[in-house]
Amino acid sequence: MLILKAAALALVLCVLTLALKKDQPSFAFLASACGAVLLLTFAAEQLLPLVQWLNALAGYGLAAHAAALLRVLGIALVAQFAADLCREAGLGAAASAVDLCGRLLALAQAAPLLQTLLDAFSGFLQ
Repeated sequence: MLILKAAALALVLCVLTLALKKDQPSFAFLASACGAVLLLTFAAEQLLPLVQWLNALAGYGLAAHAAALLRVLGIALVAQFAADLCREAGLGAAASAVDLCGRLLALAQAAPLLQTLLDAFSGFLQ
């Protein structure tokens, strides 16, 4: 049900932005930016259970893995947000570059976690 509230807010923002875009483009941008901040705040509140779960993993001695997961999640969210901003500004090439950079950085942060997983799997097979 939370996604319906977020989608409704996004739809209202789209209509408001399109209505203002013709006559008041600066107000349209302001409404769009404020709406994006509201939606990001809403999304950040929903991440609290995930952060608590990662802290619970840290309590089991998996602090390095929990930190790696949190870094990968942060990289993915920031890269997606930056790429969307670039697309909104009409900079498709910059958006693609940010997407690629985010994917590569997330993979680099997840590599030790993947190595641990592969080591555990190979130990299980032997």
